[in-house]
Amino acid sequence: MTAPLAQPTTPLALTDIAPFPDFIRECEETGVATRGQLTWWARYRHENGLIASGALVEKRVNPRSKKPMLFAVRPRFVDWLAGRDATA
Repeated sequence: MTAPLAQPTTPLALTDIAPFPDFIRECEETGVATRGQLTWWARYRHENGLIASGALVEKRVNPRSKKPMLFAVRPRFVDWLAGRDATA
């Protein structure tokens, strides 16, 4: 069993969290990143620090489900993207 990862303590609002498909659409509309870039980063989220930084959150509706739902935490994703997170 591994120890839980320490999450950043930045206060968040509910509007800071978005389902990953909505976040992809928002990033494409604003020109922040492409769908391909975002899905590539999400695929390797455990290796590249997105999970450890709290920028992406996995939630399983059913504990037995294989594929989790992904949520993006906007402020933490921006920090990860800007390289301000030590785990990135």
